[in-house]
Amino acid sequence: MEPSGVNLFPRHALVAALMLTLIAGCQSPGASTPITPTASAAAPSSAPTNAPTDAPTPGLTGLFHIVGDAPVVARTAFPNRGAVLPSAISVAEDRTFHAWVIAFAATPGTQEIHHLTSPDATTWTDVPDASLEGLSEGLGNPGAMPTSVLAGPDGWIMHYVGSLVSEPQGWDIWRATAPGPNGPWTKGDEPVVRRGPAGSWDSAVLDFPTVIERGGGYTMFYSGLELAHRDRGSIGRATSDDGIFWTKADAPVAEPGLCGGFDDRAIHQPRVLVQVDRLVMAYAGYAGALDSHPTVGFADSTDGGLTWSCEGTGSGLATAGLPDGFVHTLAAFHQGDRVALLVEWFAGNGTDIWLARLGQGTLEP
Repeated sequence: MEPSGVNLFPRHALVAALMLTLIAGCQSPGASTPITPTASAAAPSSAPTNAPTDAPTPGLTGLFHIVGDAPVVARTAFPNRGAVLPSAISVAEDRTFHAWVIAFAATPGTQEIHHLTSPDATTWTDVPDASLEGLSEGLGNPGAMPTSVLAGPDGWIMHYVGSLVSEPQGWDIWRATAPGPNGPWTKGDEPVVRRGPAGSWDSAVLDFPTVIERGGGYTMFYSGLELAHRDRGSIGRATSDDGIFWTKADAPVAEPGLCGGFDDRAIHQPRVLVQVDRLVMAYAGYAGALDSHPTVGFADSTDGGLTWSCEGTGSGLATAGLPDGFVHTLAAFHQGDRVALLVEWFAGNGTDIWLARLGQGTLEP
């Protein structure tokens, strides 16, 4: 089970608790299966269709705006699954979008990793990859959780989190490689980044690593929790020349209160992109009680992620067009000259994935 604490996406526990009425099971997909956006059963019938624009829709708040009036990946696309989480997304040289999503059922140990492809980030096709199941071998529930995939000089590189069966109370960061996005994936024998020693800010949990390649090396941003303060959460930074051996910074590079108010208790889920001469980061911010839900934050950095500046002090996601519910997880990517998000939205006792795009101004490709 995912460790408790700040309630920073106890993904499996939350889904299981709210989905007791779902039928647990596991059915393998057949050949490549198109996933056509369909109206969510939880969505209001009057939900508007939000066409992409370069400026925010008048009267709406938030930096990111929902595209369309239905999820782009619905939970119903996966038999006997009641929740689907956007774990990682990458764009290939041919501009094909590759996403790795995790479909959950209510029973522990029944999660599935799926590889999806799309020409437009809206219509997705499930491409079977049997090697993804092997990533969870030797790991406790909920198994491997991929959060970052990128093309490297000798193939594709995936980073994911997981806890050994022998160490179920904490997560470390693992690495897998493949000749291409379709696999097959080969996992490493040991984590590449481990939790810090007792008393350090990341001694309890490492989560949601994002790895970028820049300047001939690699930089990783990840969430961390301290054993003594599981009600908090900060973002750390690590660097590597080869993507295998990593050096962690001693202290977090982003801490609660980065944008103020909505993220005063904890910040989590760093989704970092290279944007010309700066980095941009979408993240989840928490305030209030442990059972509070996250708000999407947005920040940027001009010094390689050593320091971060807030890009908006309110909610980064405009929720018009969404059914009543809340954000669970998110993944960030470039869609042309725009920053976009895949947003896992909890509504109707389960989750679906919606597409959102940055709606203020345009960004250079």
